[in-house]
Amino acid sequence: MKRIVFTIAVGKPKFAECALGLGRSLKLIGDTTRRVVLTDLTDMPWADCFDEVIPYTGDIKWIFFEKLTALDRTDADQILFIDSDSLVFKRLNPIFEAGAGNGFCVQGEWISSGEWYGDVAETCRTRGVEAIGQFNGGMIYYERSEEVRSFFAKIDELGRQAKELGFQRDDPLVPDEPCIGLALAETGFGTLWPDNSDFQNSATGLIGKLELDVMRNRCGFLCRRYGVRYVEPIIFHASRYINFLIYWKQLDRLKWLSEYGKKHGFGYMSPGHKLKRSIHKRLIKWWIRP
Repeated sequence: MKRIVFTIAVGKPKFAECALGLGRSLKLIGDTTRRVVLTDLTDMPWADCFDEVIPYTGDIKWIFFEKLTALDRTDADQILFIDSDSLVFKRLNPIFEAGAGNGFCVQGEWISSGEWYGDVAETCRTRGVEAIGQFNGGMIYYERSEEVRSFFAKIDELGRQAKELGFQRDDPLVPDEPCIGLALAETGFGTLWPDNSDFQNSATGLIGKLELDVMRNRCGFLCRRYGVRYVEPIIFHASRYINFLIYWKQLDRLKWLSEYGKKHGFGYMSPGHKLKRSIHKRLIKWWIRP
């Protein structure tokens, strides 16, 4: 089974910087899954942390649906789409293993009321379903099969009806999440991993401090989502935190580490470290002498 991590960086250069941060975080933790980026931002150092770059020339209005196109764009059998504004803190094997054989998987919960791209109760009533799948589309797992292709055709059909279905955004982009959530309900196909799987988390409902540190490989926080609990996700999806300095500081640190690796060879020891070792060596010799 050929596995890939698939991401998209289209439009503003900042999205390329985000995607490079994602790739660098995967490289830093030693995840060896092949990394593929779909982008129209070609003048970037993609080769530093991505194995394949696919040029994008499409309708930006449908950009969210491009995350489901890896079956056509690559030869991969197992695809893990991760939003470009994400950082990974643990290797991805557990996610691929949990998804294997399930066709299509996202992490979330079934909802039958409230507001999510419109009135959920009204959507359920008009479409004749008990609930729809609510999830964060920053991470989606899918596999190569005819059943998945048929499922994607259903999602595309719902996307064409998004306006009539009342699925709303504050911009002209067509939202993929409610279309996928409704397709899960209407077809019965796919798996909705429970939200406490913590494969991915965007710190929605953050309580207190967001602990985010790529230098220590640390990501943990308390948040109120479907319940109040502490989370240490495999993937942190910055989402609304893309507008906070803490996220961009992590991207700067990842860039610095990438450059450090290029400039220094195996086992490099800084002059300061060498001096400290020399001083300690003398102190140890003095301290333990007969």
